[in-house]
Amino acid sequence: MKTKAEIIRALAQAEEDRVLLAQALDKLETCRTRSYQTNTRFLDLRERTLVTEAVRLADGTGGMVVTGGYADAERAVAVFYPEYMTAEDALSPENSPFAVLRAQKHPADTLTHRDYLGALMGLQVKRECIGDILVHGTGADLIVLREVADFLLLHFDRAGRKRLEVQEIAPGSLCIPQESGEEKEGSVASMRLDSVTALLFGLSRAEAQEQIAKGQVFLNFLQCAKAEKDVREGDWITLRGMGRARVTALSGTSRKGRQFLRYVRSR
Repeated sequence: MKTKAEIIRALAQAEEDRVLLAQALDKLETCRTRSYQTNTRFLDLRERTLVTEAVRLADGTGGMVVTGGYADAERAVAVFYPEYMTAEDALSPENSPFAVLRAQKHPADTLTHRDYLGALMGLQVKRECIGDILVHGTGADLIVLREVADFLLLHFDRAGRKRLEVQEIAPGSLCIPQESGEEKEGSVASMRLDSVTALLFGLSRAEAQEQIAKGQVFLNFLQCAKAEKDVREGDWITLRGMGRARVTALSGTSRKGRQFLRYVRSR
């Protein structure tokens, strides 16, 4: 087990990283010493990787769950819970750090993810307090930290000039969009991360390896620097700036041993 200073020195590449890691490790230590649940702010993909690795080095993963409120959430919170609790306890309605808000628009209005996020930023709500924004036909569902939910219920009543009606809903009522995009099929020489990334995003294998080396590729929402890492059916691959894709099925091999697979890519 490494000390806080050693972990930060090993992982941080910028001042923002040092602040993030210090805060997360303090949350972990508070949970351990005071035996109550704590959590980080919302983390993007790179931040999630940093915090997960920091907690691993601190030997604290046994009491941590990383979640964004639903299975495929991109933005997530690290929740630390004491020994007398389980992950299910930590995410129960009475303990969860999240609230889910539903913003309903007028049927004739058209609003995008950017419209909702811009309206939230206009209210001076920090991005770190907001998780995924799930846009659907009648509006959007927003996953937010519990600490800002009451403020948003009072003040988040429009996006630009479009009126909104906002209410809190049960997490189980979250409207999760279906995977967008047409399912496609291709083949790879192997299920290595570089080969699959190249296929999914229309790159050469050398270009995929370069993106992996730069830290731009995430496997199941964690940064992965190993080009040789195996990809499995159901895995998500995200390439920063180009969207994400999921391997939906493996569909046999060719006579020359190439693996056929099906996938769906979205922005």
